[in-house]
Amino acid sequence: ATNLKHPDSVIKHLSFQALAKLNAHEATIPYLSSNDIATRKAAAWALMRMHDKEVVSQLIELLQKEKSPDKRRPIISTLARLYHQDAPWNGESWGTRPDTRGPYYQPITWEQSPLILNTLKSLIAKSPGPETAFIINKMGKNRIPAEDTLTKLIQLAKSDNSLIPTLLKQISPKDNIPPHAIPLIVKGAQMATKDATALSKAIELLMPLDHPDKISAVIPALIQLHQLKGAGKESWASQQRFLNSPKLENHHLELETLAEKKADNDHGFWAACALLKLATRKEGSPESRELSQAAIDKGWKNPQQRIQLIKAARQLRSRHLNPKIKIALNDPNSEVQTAAQTAAPFLGLLKRYKDITPRISTLTTKQTLALVAKHKGNINLGRQIFEQATCNACHSINPNEGTSKGPYLGNISQTYRRADLAKAIILPNDSIAQGFK
Repeated sequence: ATNLKHPDSVIKHLSFQALAKLNAHEATIPYLSSNDIATRKAAAWALMRMHDKEVVSQLIELLQKEKSPDKRRPIISTLARLYHQDAPWNGESWGTRPDTRGPYYQPITWEQSPLILNTLKSLIAKSPGPETAFIINKMGKNRIPAEDTLTKLIQLAKSDNSLIPTLLKQISPKDNIPPHAIPLIVKGAQMATKDATALSKAIELLMPLDHPDKISAVIPALIQLHQLKGAGKESWASQQRFLNSPKLENHHLELETLAEKKADNDHGFWAACALLKLATRKEGSPESRELSQAAIDKGWKNPQQRIQLIKAARQLRSRHLNPKIKIALNDPNSEVQTAAQTAAPFLGLLKRYKDITPRISTLTTKQTLALVAKHKGNINLGRQIFEQATCNACHSINPNEGTSKGPYLGNISQTYRRADLAKAIILPNDSIAQGFK
């Protein structure tokens, strides 16, 4: 247990895992009161793995005595994690769309779950706002059912904007969103934050709604996500939700006005992306396509809008404007010309050079895998190949598209290592995912 303080992270990891295996809660619990943050966290990690009645009892007793908010948090986190345990494995694989929410693959309750739930609910009723928000957040992450907690959090967030990100993460778009929460969701999308998950959730919640402030809230959130370092996954998912929303065409007039009046900034860029998407939608209404195309043709006459439309075409990999962009490669406006030249490689407008690298069919699997290990991927080229090779005819990378003919690939990098994924592409029949034989 003394090694929970060890500066070497490997030693610390081995220590808390060993304590968990030994169910050594008596030796571990005192370290939850340590003045060192890392030590408290390591002790909590060990206790979270000890599904023991005595552990739950001692944690509740310690929580009643501890007054420091910083020291109470690891105790609360541990109790929330102990609410569930993993069901015995029944021999089935994760399938093609594994539930990666965690912390358990197949969570089930156990004899101490009711006591833990009652303790957490009691804390929510009497704790100050920040601790209440922390408890509700931990309950959400650990999938602990508590319908009344959302109402409490909405009330707190109305008077404390710092709780809005926590609120956003607790609301499910599949449920009926409480009407009194919608203004808070709008505010959450517009507020300056580095919480990519909260911004992405705000967009996810707003796009299906009919709300007059939807576009003016969603676009600032998209801009923030696009600029946040390390938020690529959230930015891409939010972009897809925005552009593929069936209700986007209901805001055509607002988007057209925004594209024209905000052509010199990022608001105009996302409005241009939306108009380009609406103009090329096969499932959209004919009127929406015509109006969007008319807005694009009108905007093309303005050099600043022309730049935004070219950038939008590059962002969406849309070749709809290729004839116009091809001419713009020699545009008299130097900024338009630069935008067109930058977009050209992504839209297939530059001369294709002969590929002299060896073809996969001429290499052994071992040789190919060796090259894959050395090669740095290009996400833009990969996306084009995924479409050109018609991989998307059977495979989906969008979790909202429903059942596919082949395995879902949206989170494939989380379930396959690079070499295994390459081998699955080269030798597709070598291993077939469950349910697709």
